[in-house]
Amino acid sequence: MSSGVGHFVPKLYYTITPLFILFDYVLGINVRTVVLDSEPVYKGLYYGFCILCGVVIYLIPRLSPVVALVESIIILMMTVLSVFMPYIQAIAHMDDILNADIQYVSILGPPYIVNLVLSGGMAAFTFHKSLKVLGISGN
Repeated sequence: MSSGVGHFVPKLYYTITPLFILFDYVLGINVRTVVLDSEPVYKGLYYGFCILCGVVIYLIPRLSPVVALVESIIILMMTVLSVFMPYIQAIAHMDDILNADIQYVSILGPPYIVNLVLSGGMAAFTFHKSLKVLGISGN
């Protein structure tokens, strides 16, 4: 990424990954990988990948656009899944919900909304910035 905000934002985002990990595993506050809560192996792999991204950006700054582009594509897919998977699961179990005398809880709670805003916003920013820096922009 070029110097300035385009490089600083992803670098900061990857640098604070250990803080997200601490919040998730120690405090039980997960706002970065909500969709992977039921898949601890994949969540650990994703966190490891983010740490690797931060190391690469720190050691080889000229690779920042490529690293941010790849990670932003992954996080965009995860964000889409975090929004649609609860709905798909609810539809798949609709018969159980309609026939049972249970209270149906809200699908998109605060952790999902925070994840959507934080991860989705960061992914969109780094995706477009990386495309621009790499000269792939459609404009």
